[in-house]
Amino acid sequence: MPALLVTGAGRGIGLAITEHMSRRGWDVYATARSDTALGSLERLPNVHAVALDVTDRSSIATLSDQLPAALNGVVNNAGIIVNGPVEALSIDALSQQLDVNVTAQIAVTQAVLPKIRAARGRVLFMSSVLGLITTPGTGAYCASKYAVESLADALRMELRPWQIPVSLIEPGAIRTDMWTDMLDEHDRMVARLTDQHRALYAAHLAGTRKLLGRMQKLAADPKRVVKAVDHALTSNRPKRRYLCDNTSRVQKALVGITPTAVNDAVLAAATTSK
Repeated sequence: MPALLVTGAGRGIGLAITEHMSRRGWDVYATARSDTALGSLERLPNVHAVALDVTDRSSIATLSDQLPAALNGVVNNAGIIVNGPVEALSIDALSQQLDVNVTAQIAVTQAVLPKIRAARGRVLFMSSVLGLITTPGTGAYCASKYAVESLADALRMELRPWQIPVSLIEPGAIRTDMWTDMLDEHDRMVARLTDQHRALYAAHLAGTRKLLGRMQKLAADPKRVVKAVDHALTSNRPKRRYLCDNTSRVQKALVGITPTAVNDAVLAAATTSK
């Protein structure tokens, strides 16, 4: 069976990918941190649960030892979202955002590339439409996805001699537990702000909360992301980028043809409550 590594497989999109590819007959090495998630993964057919904290360098150093000699694919899915106005961001939280979503994904990829090369496998990065479009209040998360886009582009060109495809999966809002909890996470972020920042950004914070509520209703089926990942792993001609829903395609097209000043005004208005 072809072998696949999926990080952040304990929930959401990572779990959906793991379940789908294991049903397709792939031998899936699925990583998670919690014992509960690892136990659930281990009960799935064709799935090998791997304990991994992607920010723990010593854990990544031993990752390769738990994998087969040849690896047909890696899906760098593990990630977090740090929200909030840039002025109010905790520097530690910003560092964690970049460590988990950027540095850790490259560290995992570096660790398994010899096994990917042995199988002439494929490398996938879970990016986002917010790696193409920046919105107010999500600067840290957008920055992490922009960085992943750039690093994946460089890696794709650098791996051409070995014919190793590198694909970016760019979903928008997807109906997973992460988006289900988005309003609660927004409220927790607001609670962590100083009184001064809550007062300064009151209109923005209220507007962002309303927009998140609307986006929850527009969230796409996770099957769209799973379908894109399946194609990137199995197609004879995998795409370099996969936009997974029509809303994201429209957003990208509109931002691409609209002057920056107009985009700024529209997005600022959309995230401000009057």
